[in-house]
Amino acid sequence: MLALVLPPALVPVASLLALAPQEERGLFSSLQPADPVGLVDNLFNLAVGLVLCTLLVLALVQTYRATHRGAIYSATFLQALFVLAACTTLIMLVIGNEIARAFSLVGALSIVRFRTAIKDPRDVGFVFAALALGMACGTGFYYQAILFTVFLCGLLLALTRMNVGRAESNEAIVRVTADASGSDGTGSDGTMADLEAALKSAGAQPVLINRILEGNEQQTLAWRVRTGGAAEQGQLQTRLRGLRGVRTVGVYVMDDFHVL
Repeated sequence: MLALVLPPALVPVASLLALAPQEERGLFSSLQPADPVGLVDNLFNLAVGLVLCTLLVLALVQTYRATHRGAIYSATFLQALFVLAACTTLIMLVIGNEIARAFSLVGALSIVRFRTAIKDPRDVGFVFAALALGMACGTGFYYQAILFTVFLCGLLLALTRMNVGRAESNEAIVRVTADASGSDGTGSDGTMADLEAALKSAGAQPVLINRILEGNEQQTLAWRVRTGGAAEQGQLQTRLRGLRGVRTVGVYVMDDFHVL
């Protein structure tokens, strides 16, 4: 039987190691919180932050729907605002006061590349608003987040109601399909002259951008014009339809993509 003989100088060290309590390192030992009270407090703050952030983003989304103008509407974009705000809330709770975690998170997220283009600058503002709400709810600034949401929703509703920033006239495309011969029998050039005269008399400032001759019987012409509201656009369409030889008239407003 072999025995391990230690040098006299190491005997006191070996005795201390034998008396020291051995730490158990099981499979789930890392899941045991060192401070259960602190864990419960953190989970409660996370739950409150997520619920409040969801409600505030819901108010923001309803305001977006009420003030939206135009044909490009994406339900997935509005749903993404909820995900973005919830993720920001969790990230702010995880970071806390740790600067090292903040820099680590910046480095980890720097590899993410978003290739979805946001066409409406107004949508960018809603993305930043969702981020701001997530940051406020994640850091415990609940009252500030509520006040910010009320102010922003009220501001957007007021701006939409007063039509702030909207031009008095809109750019539009007028597309006319007419006979190839003019009202006085002068041919296709005569038809185009009749249409341009009608557009100029309405103050539309027409600029011809396209002309397609479809055989000897029909032609399609398109002008870029300046029009007023929906009523003036309807009057312009009615005036063009009253010309002899005109078959169809389409007015496409370039601001909101309305089609008359």
